[in-house]
Amino acid sequence: MKKSILKSTAFCLGAGLLCCLLLTALIVDHRSLQQMKEHLCRMVTVLAETKDVEPATDENAKKLSALAGGMRITLIGTDGTVLADSEGDHNAMENHTGRREFQQAMQNGTAAVVHRSELTGQRMMYAAAKTDYGYIRAATPCRGFGHALLSLLPAFLFTGLVAFAAAAALSSRTADTVLAPVASFAKSLKSVQQGGVKLDPQKYPYEELRTMAGNINGMSEEIARNMRRLERERTKINYILDNMNEGFVLLDTQQNILLINEAACRCFRAEKKNVQGKNILHATRSVPVVDGVAAVLEKGGHVAVDLPLPDKKKGEVNISRVLPEDTGAIDGGVILIITDVTAQRNAAKMRQEFFESASHELKTPITSIKGFAELLCSDMPLGGNKHEELSKRILKETVRMSSLISDIIMISRLESGDIMFERELIDLADVVDECCADAGPLAEMNHVAIHCSVQPSVISASHREMRELTGNLISNAVKYNRPGGYVDVRLENQNNAPVLTVFNTGEPIAREYLERIFERFFRIDRGRSKAAGGTGLGLAIVKHIATNYGASVSVAASEKGNTFIVKFPVQE
Repeated sequence: MKKSILKSTAFCLGAGLLCCLLLTALIVDHRSLQQMKEHLCRMVTVLAETKDVEPATDENAKKLSALAGGMRITLIGTDGTVLADSEGDHNAMENHTGRREFQQAMQNGTAAVVHRSELTGQRMMYAAAKTDYGYIRAATPCRGFGHALLSLLPAFLFTGLVAFAAAAALSSRTADTVLAPVASFAKSLKSVQQGGVKLDPQKYPYEELRTMAGNINGMSEEIARNMRRLERERTKINYILDNMNEGFVLLDTQQNILLINEAACRCFRAEKKNVQGKNILHATRSVPVVDGVAAVLEKGGHVAVDLPLPDKKKGEVNISRVLPEDTGAIDGGVILIITDVTAQRNAAKMRQEFFESASHELKTPITSIKGFAELLCSDMPLGGNKHEELSKRILKETVRMSSLISDIIMISRLESGDIMFERELIDLADVVDECCADAGPLAEMNHVAIHCSVQPSVISASHREMRELTGNLISNAVKYNRPGGYVDVRLENQNNAPVLTVFNTGEPIAREYLERIFERFFRIDRGRSKAAGGTGLGLAIVKHIATNYGASVSVAASEKGNTFIVKFPVQE
């Protein structure tokens, strides 16, 4: 910047000196011409009054030229005819009536003009005066503006050198005076994010610089406040984005990543520092995602594609266009929202399987009822007690279908959350005693003994849900037992946590089925299950109710039988 100031000063000084030189040369030339005219007019006036050089002959013209210091003298008649000339042949000269000096002398008595000589081709000054025989004219070379310029040039060169030296010193000092504050201003602005270097306006020599320093102080403080506010907002946004369960990615029109949160990095198996600001291909090579981004950028709208997630989970990427008019922050782009849809897909699959299984389970008793009813309505003779037997079969299938429908409704409501049972303080021991009593007739019919041992256990729960849980475990223990076997039901408190244990002496469950028996409609022996009147949903209901209460359900098989254990959380 200092060099620019010095160059500008030198240029301005040079231009000023040049203009001064030209203007001075013009003034000197003008004054020189005026002085020459006055001098030449006086000279021709004196020569016109000289009497000893008459008449007008070339010899006398030369004498007059000698008296004039060697100037060219021309004697002209009153009609413009050249009578004599000190340097040329007057007979060869044309009439001078049209010459300006002759015409002005005729009007004013004397005249002086400057024009180029037709004889020599030089720039000449002519002065004419009236005489007794006509007119006398003197001519002398006129050097003009160029001569004046050259004569002044040495003085101006010397003056210019002195001026440039003085200007260089002064401009350098002035530049330092201006640039030092500018450097301090720049230093303050470099650290503006931290509030800038505090400037002291009073130390600057110029009022403008003092005002500028004050303005910079105010601007630095304002910018620092805004920077801190923006940093807080950015930190807040990053915190929100990084704590989202869904992955979030913002791309510009060139598919470069402007924003990406931690969830998206986990979905793409990438690190934020390695992909921020880079093309989407640095984060994922998924062809559906890349093609979806390109399609949305080209055509707009919305695209949803699947993306495999870590741990064998299923993800869905929703890609939407960001139009420039929607936000002033970016000039268009694309937003990607990555959602873990594993639970939804699994739930949808489970619902489909549930309805398929429920339809299959309902079809069997309905088919049986239909067949028995057709036999009763037919004309075929039925002997003995066939009518009573078929009616009992129909009643049995109807009861089984009713139980199945009730269990389907129950587990559907539990899973969907449509049914909310009111919780209250109940003694689980009373519930267990009730369920054991209700299972008595079924146990007697299957020749199974029930032993019940309970301890008082007060919990906050729904009485109906606890009856469903306990009743299903006890009734299953009776149904899938052997004739002459027994069921041992125990309710104990272990470290203030109720534990319900139901043991039966039935056939041990195979190891590969221990985890699957809680699935809906899963049966180890379908024939035996249907004969026992099971719906295939009892243990699924038990598992769901226990999970809702934070309890765990497990089963252990041994040579003696099977043990179902429900451990409730600690009661406060």
